[in-house]
Amino acid sequence: MYTFMAMVALTTSFSTANLSPTPTWLNDYGTAQQRVAAIGKPMAVFVGSGQEGWGKVLKDGAFDPALKRLLADKFVCLYVDTDTTTGRSLANTFEVGTRGLIISDRKGTSQAYSLSGALTKTELVQTLEKYADTGRTLQATETVVRDAPASAARPVSVSYPTSVSYPTSVSYPTYAPQYRVVPSYYTSGST
Repeated sequence: MYTFMAMVALTTSFSTANLSPTPTWLNDYGTAQQRVAAIGKPMAVFVGSGQEGWGKVLKDGAFDPALKRLLADKFVCLYVDTDTTTGRSLANTFEVGTRGLIISDRKGTSQAYSLSGALTKTELVQTLEKYADTGRTLQATETVVRDAPASAARPVSVSYPTSVSYPTSVSYPTYAPQYRVVPSYYTSGST
């Protein structure tokens, strides 16, 4: 009796898992790149904060089963947690601030899409379907900025050479302008 109930419970949990798979969330960028190269799926990088922060990319609600299935079937999923030092650094490199989405090409070497901010569930599904298309070729990165990234608030760091010496005094040649009197051919009042 117990064996039969255990078998039913296992069968039910396996069939439920097959109906609604959840994406495997990687948290190491190098591992995700290797996986992209191995299986040829684009990488979906969700940037957020805290546990399950990938959901903060959505403005309206949580990931539903259809969205989870799309991510699991068509993408290598990476979560970048901006609460960690490594996560903040990677988010700054991607220039998305504290939340956003980056989608790579199928080789994992170029960005196809970059979002700084949040989007609706409908927009997310449309974007994921667009970049999951196997016939799509990457020509340029589509960039969407809804929230200014944290790195944009800081001034750009520019380094100047330190060994440049500027002259302390400059000698300009002195000259006296020479004026020449030119006769006037026109006089006022005479015709």
